[in-house]
Amino acid sequence: MNFKGIKNKLLRFKSIFVTHWISFTIKHPRYNKPYYHSEIKKMMDCGSEALGFATFQCLSCGKGEHTVNFSCKACPQCGKRYSRESMEKIASRLLPGVSYRQVVLTLPSEFRNIFYNHPQQGALYSELMSVGHACLEALIQDLLRCNTLKIASIVFIHTHGRNGSYNPHLHILLGEGGLNPETNQWLPISYLPLSRLRLKWQAHLLHFMAARIGDLNGILKALWDKHPDGFYAHPGNGKKVPTKHYRGLLKYLTKYLASPPIGVSRITCVSDGYVSYYYQSHKSKQREYERVEAEVFIGRMVQHILPKGFQRIRYYGLQATASFKKWVEIIAKTAGDLVDGMIS
Repeated sequence: MNFKGIKNKLLRFKSIFVTHWISFTIKHPRYNKPYYHSEIKKMMDCGSEALGFATFQCLSCGKGEHTVNFSCKACPQCGKRYSRESMEKIASRLLPGVSYRQVVLTLPSEFRNIFYNHPQQGALYSELMSVGHACLEALIQDLLRCNTLKIASIVFIHTHGRNGSYNPHLHILLGEGGLNPETNQWLPISYLPLSRLRLKWQAHLLHFMAARIGDLNGILKALWDKHPDGFYAHPGNGKKVPTKHYRGLLKYLTKYLASPPIGVSRITCVSDGYVSYYYQSHKSKQREYERVEAEVFIGRMVQHILPKGFQRIRYYGLQATASFKKWVEIIAKTAGDLVDGMIS
């Protein structure tokens, strides 16, 4: 797509907010706050002088000036740049010689309203990410029969499904194994049994919710009975990612960190207070189309604006800043040869 085509699609995307943002915030007062108004205004003013600008002058002749307007870091186009920067940062934190896999942990639908409406949503998300790491560490400790084992995980939180509806879940970049801190030995693992992963995740999540929220009028007990095989999870078997082949996976994981879940190029029509768009369905494996009211569309877009200061990517275990520098050289020696091309 040429620059003019991209610009026109961005203008169409922004027109939805110009026309319907105020009425949306009236109907949904949780978004009628200075923080959200500020974020939307940044998006609307992106690339204009309203956000400020820098002027450059030729150092040789002192003549000729070029003005560059500042970007918002929030709109779809800026989100792509943020994703690329995040990808490079994460790549620099991958352990040398270690293969990674993507593990997905989901929430049952009964928890979605609880998370969406919780007054301390940011804290709840943070704890959920920690529980995801703890679940995988406990599972790998069991599999390798080492209860002091430390694992490497980078946890991403996504708050929507492919059609943009609210569906918080975790994507975890998991190192293939763990480090025995008593022997400084890296113990590899090549397979995560799906049945054990699902049950382990169910136990960790329900115990967390019981401690954090309470029994919820019997919902937790009902979920034990409703899901005897555990909650849905994807162990990533057969999708290992050696550090030299990380880019494809990281590009996918960082794609929605800042930009809305529905890209501007997927919007097919904006008219009469409705927005039509398409997405690639997980279930049908085909392109699906939706037509929703403009205010519903806005709701699906702004839900990715998490509480101010919230970190969407968290580093745990051996990936944590304090542990990474301490263990990286040991792991490089015990896990295998250093991988060429690792970003230092």
